[in-house]
Amino acid sequence: MSVVIIGAGHAGVAAATALRKLDREIKITLLSEEGNLPYHRPPLSKKTIYSESPSFDLLLSKDYYTNNNIELTCNSIVEAIDTENSCIKLSSKELIYYEQLIIATGAERRKLDINGGELAKPLYSMKDAQYLSKSIAKAKRITVIGGGFIGCEIASGAHKLGKEITLLEAGPSILSRSVAPIFAQQVAQHHKSQGISILTDCKALSINNNEVETDSKNILSDLIVAGIGVTPNVKLATQANLDVDNGIVVNRYLQTTNENIFAIGDVANFPFNSVTGRLRLESIQNANDQAKTVANNIISKRLNKKLLKYSPIPWFWSDQGDLKLQMAGIGNLNAEHHILENQKKGTLTVLHFIGNQLIALDTLNHGLNHICGRKLLSFNQSISIEDINKFDCNLKSLSNHLS
Repeated sequence: MSVVIIGAGHAGVAAATALRKLDREIKITLLSEEGNLPYHRPPLSKKTIYSESPSFDLLLSKDYYTNNNIELTCNSIVEAIDTENSCIKLSSKELIYYEQLIIATGAERRKLDINGGELAKPLYSMKDAQYLSKSIAKAKRITVIGGGFIGCEIASGAHKLGKEITLLEAGPSILSRSVAPIFAQQVAQHHKSQGISILTDCKALSINNNEVETDSKNILSDLIVAGIGVTPNVKLATQANLDVDNGIVVNRYLQTTNENIFAIGDVANFPFNSVTGRLRLESIQNANDQAKTVANNIISKRLNKKLLKYSPIPWFWSDQGDLKLQMAGIGNLNAEHHILENQKKGTLTVLHFIGNQLIALDTLNHGLNHICGRKLLSFNQSISIEDINKFDCNLKSLSNHLS
C-alpha cells in the first residue's frame, strides 16, 4: 500500500509516524512546501520571536525519517490532485501515485485587507519568526493588530522585553471567540495592569509607513504586526472537487467525499456534536488525534475492519506573559458561565454549561483544574453545577469519585 501525505506540519508528520507504528511495510511519502525539516509552530509566538538568536524545535530529527523509511520531500509544491488516476502532480511535473491520500495542508495567514495592509508583518512560518525576532529587538513602539491568542501572545511577549505595546481589537473584547467573556475580561485587566494599551472596538483602516489609522485615532509605531488569524488552505481540495465549507468537509472517519482521500488538522471541517455542529479546529491536540484516527482507519480499510470515529475532547493553551491560559471543550454562545469558587489566589476557572451540563472550561494559571476538567468532559455522563458544588468545587475530588 502507498500513502501520500500533503503537508508536513503537526498533522502530516503525526500521521506519518502513526502509520509507521501500525505498519512497517507500507510506503509513506510526506510532502512539504517548506525547505526545512518540519518544526513546532506554537513556540513561534510564545518564545521564538523574542530571542536575538531564534532557534526552532524540530518535530523529528532527520534520521527519524530515514530510519523509519518515511520519504520526506521538502520544497515540494503540489499543483493538483488527479482523483481519477489517484495521483498528485507536482510543480516539477512529477507524478506521485497513491492508494490512500491524506490532505494536511493546514491554513494560511489571513490577509489584512486594508490600504497598506502588507506593511503589517505576519507570524506564521519560520521565515516570519526570523524577521520578527530582529524587528522586535530594534523597535520601541509596537502595534499589534488582532486580539486573539496569537495577537495577545505577541503583545505580552514583546512587552516583557520592555516594548511599548498597543493592541488593537475590532470587536468588543480580546479573545472574544475563544473563551468566556468574564475570563477574557480578567486576562485583559491583567495585560492593562502590566502597561499594555488595549483598544477594543477599534478597527484598523489603513497603514501609511509607520502610522496605523484607526476609526478612533492614529497610532505611530516602529513595528506593526498582524495577528488576525488564518484561513484553511483548501485550494487543492477545491480543484479536486471535494466538498469545501470553512475547510475540507469530512465525515466522522475523517474521509472527504472521496473515500480514499482523508483530511486532517487545521484544514479539516468535521462533525463534532449536536450542540456545536461541525468544527474546524486549529490546535496541536486536534492535529495529533486526527492523525492517529486516520492512520488507524487507513490500516483498517485495508484489513476490512470497522473504521474509528473521531470523537475528541478538544483542548488548547496560550502563554501570555505570566499567564497560562488552558481551555478544554468547546464553548457556546448560549452557554451559562460559572466561576469556580474556593480557588487559589491568582487563578481563575470558568465553567461553561448548556442545559446545566458541563461542556467546557477555561482555566488561568491552574493546570490541575484543566487536567481534571478534561477528565470530567471525557466521562459519558452529564455533569451539572450541583454535582460540582457537592464536592466543594474541587474538580479533582469529583473526577476521582466518577472514575
